[in-house]
Amino acid sequence: MRVVWVVAALIAAPAAGFVPAPPEVAALHLKETLNKKGFVRVPGATFRALLRWKGAKEEDLQLIESGAVHADVATDEGAMAFRQSAAHRLVATGTATFVPAHRPAVTKIPAKEVASAAAAKVRSKRSGNRVWPLTPPAYAASTVPVALAEVQRLFLPDAHTPQHGVNAASPHVVTDQVLIKVTKTGDGDQCPTPEGIHQDGSEVSAVTMIKRDRVTSGGETRLWSLDATTGNYCEDDECRAMHPHLPERPDASLSLGTLTLKDPWETVLFNDRALKHEVEAFDGDRPCSRCVIVQLTRKPLKDGTDTMLRDGSLVTLE
Repeated sequence: MRVVWVVAALIAAPAAGFVPAPPEVAALHLKETLNKKGFVRVPGATFRALLRWKGAKEEDLQLIESGAVHADVATDEGAMAFRQSAAHRLVATGTATFVPAHRPAVTKIPAKEVASAAAAKVRSKRSGNRVWPLTPPAYAASTVPVALAEVQRLFLPDAHTPQHGVNAASPHVVTDQVLIKVTKTGDGDQCPTPEGIHQDGSEVSAVTMIKRDRVTSGGETRLWSLDATTGNYCEDDECRAMHPHLPERPDASLSLGTLTLKDPWETVLFNDRALKHEVEAFDGDRPCSRCVIVQLTRKPLKDGTDTMLRDGSLVTLE
């Protein structure tokens, strides 16, 4: 009956006026696009409305939008010191609401899905198990993480795709929300994904823009067919001079789309089992920076590394 009521209300609206779709209707339309294309771009205002619908408080959204929480995130080590990153983990069992795991996030990307050395512009270990530092307390204590996880749930398939090392039949769903801030200060390869074209080892991934500071160009998200070669590539003579070992850009026929996230809460969701992705370098009035939240959602790993605290006891997710 609710669908009938919604349709009737939209028909009855004045023709000259604009009636925004209720969150439920907007989410259904967005998921249809995701299922059809493998990815969907969600305008910032729409995604923000979805978060409010799922319980995010206005003051918490404004806090995240300010960039203050990202500024407090731990700095990566070594060659990736231009990036700050930390993660917050939540778990849902069946249809129950997502709850904090109160344990560090662990991601596991197969070596075939991401470049760590030869095919990357910045060499760093990216495949295998990675334990992430915790997000600042202000993020974990806010209403945003649960709302973000519940919005992501709207875009999950009824049955998860079988993956090596992942228990696709588990009743548990794990979602890791990675806060990332990349700051460009010089001419080096200080970019969001120096690993180039890759997958995340997730079922559904989402990249949500939070804040761009002094960025004037670049930062495009590129979606690629699974047939595109994993790793980075060169498009100009300057890149080829710096990285002579890298191949040329993949054939344009393998490109599924390109978009640039600019507005707060503007999001791209994609089926990580159906395509590959990357984010291009950006530049501007240096130092310039880009703050995002990357959400990676999957079933638990079979190796027992996914855990949570439940009633004070450590529980392995199987």
